[in-house]
Amino acid sequence: MPSSRLLPLALLCGLSLFSLSLAADPIQVSIDPKPATNYVVESNFLGISFELSFMDEYFGNDTSTIPKTMMTYLSALRSRTGSNPLLLRVGGNSMDSSTYVPTQGSPMLQLQSGPANSNNQPVNYGPVLWDVMNKVSNDLNGTKYLVGLSLLDPNSSNIPLLAGGAQKSLGDHLDAFLLGNEPDLYTSHGNRPGLKNYTVQNYLDEFRNVSDHLTNTVGGNILDQHDIAGPTICCNWNLDELLNEGYITKFNNFLKYITLQHYPQNNCFGSYAYELPWYLQHANVVTLGAWQRSGIALARSASKPVVMSEFNSASCGGIPKISDTFGVGTLWTVDYTLQLASVGYTTAYLHTRERGISYNLFAPPAGPNGGPGAWTTNPPYYALLATTEILKSANGGIVVDLNLAQSKTDLNAKVAGYAVYDSGNFTVQQIALFNYANTTSATSTFTLPSSVFATNAKSSVIVKYLTSPSMNESTNIAWGGQTLAGVSDGQLVSSSSSWVKANDKLNCSNGCTVTVPGTTLAVVFASGQSDTKPALQASDAGKNAAVPARLHGIGASMTILVALLAIFVVANVQLLS
Repeated sequence: MPSSRLLPLALLCGLSLFSLSLAADPIQVSIDPKPATNYVVESNFLGISFELSFMDEYFGNDTSTIPKTMMTYLSALRSRTGSNPLLLRVGGNSMDSSTYVPTQGSPMLQLQSGPANSNNQPVNYGPVLWDVMNKVSNDLNGTKYLVGLSLLDPNSSNIPLLAGGAQKSLGDHLDAFLLGNEPDLYTSHGNRPGLKNYTVQNYLDEFRNVSDHLTNTVGGNILDQHDIAGPTICCNWNLDELLNEGYITKFNNFLKYITLQHYPQNNCFGSYAYELPWYLQHANVVTLGAWQRSGIALARSASKPVVMSEFNSASCGGIPKISDTFGVGTLWTVDYTLQLASVGYTTAYLHTRERGISYNLFAPPAGPNGGPGAWTTNPPYYALLATTEILKSANGGIVVDLNLAQSKTDLNAKVAGYAVYDSGNFTVQQIALFNYANTTSATSTFTLPSSVFATNAKSSVIVKYLTSPSMNESTNIAWGGQTLAGVSDGQLVSSSSSWVKANDKLNCSNGCTVTVPGTTLAVVFASGQSDTKPALQASDAGKNAAVPARLHGIGASMTILVALLAIFVVANVQLLS
């Protein structure tokens, strides 16, 4: 090419690069000095829900066979909850249909004979279950349990036996009893054959009947403990209708929590509505979080905490190649969990079931329960690790959706964000920034003002990343530079793999930009309280210093583009001379 044509070409290339960089301008993140809500949550907001029938796959048959790897998984979570106990729930459909046998020893669970629905496999179980739960709590230095109580037969003598045994054995490790499981499905499941339609009023009458039977048990008067929770509806009833019928006023003297459980869709019949892209749209998370919002407001106005006692990506075990991906199992779970915290829930429990279920947090080895072998970590487990750190705050956190898209209903938006404030002084603790683009090259940058950072942390702000090569990935996932990919014992290890984004340290004294590749969540520790364990890698303060103010309107990437363009122009000028 003649040298006389190189300079115009260079200028043309420069203009093209300039126009491309404009499309990648940083997103200006605006964070109010005070949160708009007063819903306070703790670092242990996200707990784990276990289906009763398969507790033995994760915890063995008795106290002598609790797998070390399971305790390693739970210990990693417990170490992140600080002074708050790890929250576990034992329940599900099988808790409603199973039988408590006070004389049963090891093994703690025995499948009942006869045909059973794959989504509801009843067992016989006994006090060894409480022994195992006690040991887990003691070894972890703090675990609290939600325990299901059946409402299938309101006149069953098994209910006070179970409640009394659990109360006597678990003591302070017991958080509450969930009385009934999805009563709004009793009609469709055929659980009240004598009734054409099981109504809210029928439920209220039965709830009263069963609670009256709990005043005299081997564990004392259960109602005196104020540890009953309900209604645990999921689908067909509205919470505000039930509350307006007097649920709280009728049972206020012993009702501890208002409980709900809900899935965005089901896979119970081999078909489902939403594919993976649906979960990667933050607007859908906002809509999902608004389910039962008016009822939640009524409960909170009556000073009753609201608990999501069971959720995951799709009911009846999830959807293979959707629920077990980084995009859904990890990023969506974090996004939805933070959304729940922002709209009034006080805790939420992520459900897990038997081996081979796609939405499970981890997979025990094949063979006898509690036996040796390699465990596999699934995408949802990383969501718990990250969420626990995101919600860390000395006085409890208040979570606010930053609404980074043009509107909360923008289905095309690929970004989302939340701020976590300390409820005591309203200082910003953590900022979570999502990039839902399904390619690591589709980078988004977020500009944060200096005012949101603690004075003593401005010059060395830690940013940790939850990342993976793609939204479809199920194994290669890392949080804060650590991963469990290829690890069989649940022990996090540092990784320098190309898909892992190491922790950054930013100088935010004059504000700063956070660069978030596609398929990534960045967590900015604005208060300087990160529990960073892996060493920071080649990202000193100079490299990550705040972009000068004059460049904020163009984009941080423009610095590099302008430099390259200058070199290109100089080279061509030399050729022309």
